[in-house]
Amino acid sequence: MPPCAASRPTARQAVAGVALAFGLWAAVFGLQIVNFWLGLSCSALLLAGLSVFWAGLPLERREVTIRRTGLGVLSAAGLYGLFALGRYVSVSVLPFASGQIGSIYAIRQEAAPGVIALALIFLTSPCEELFWRGFLQRFSMARFGEVRGWLLTALAYAGVHVASGNFMLTGAALTAGLFWGYLYQRTRSLYVCVVSHALWTVAIFLLWPLS
Repeated sequence: MPPCAASRPTARQAVAGVALAFGLWAAVFGLQIVNFWLGLSCSALLLAGLSVFWAGLPLERREVTIRRTGLGVLSAAGLYGLFALGRYVSVSVLPFASGQIGSIYAIRQEAAPGVIALALIFLTSPCEELFWRGFLQRFSMARFGEVRGWLLTALAYAGVHVASGNFMLTGAALTAGLFWGYLYQRTRSLYVCVVSHALWTVAIFLLWPLS
């Protein structure tokens, strides 16, 4: 079990959370009715708030250690390398890959780089990890077993991105969901996943984009 006092989510809460996530991501990625970064930040914050309200905070101060911070940094670097390789292969074999990757990076035009960095580090990354790993995967692993719970959560994480109509984005979400889900399963540390998620997003969107 995770090293925390948080309670286990119920099936009704998990289903409601996933349904809400699909609706929010459809509005942000599909309908695009608000500024992308504002919509994503508010959506992630709402999901994280509900998950904490329903099942507590699956994170303790003792998780914040030099070793776990280093693991988060290394895992972010590893995931970036995996995506760099994936981009190279994708654009080589899929004629639409380059255009779809470019459309993903177009969202950088909707806010200043500093604002995007702050949103990625302090809002979207920690809030998404709170919901997807700390809430949904914790429920799924307890209900369906370690492996099936990990896979089901990753599929749900990828599924909410289908509304974007972007195959490359959905595939990227599946890859990242599997990666962070496995990281959470092995370490039982939400802090490691938050560090990994935050650093990876800043690196791939702002510092060294793969466009």
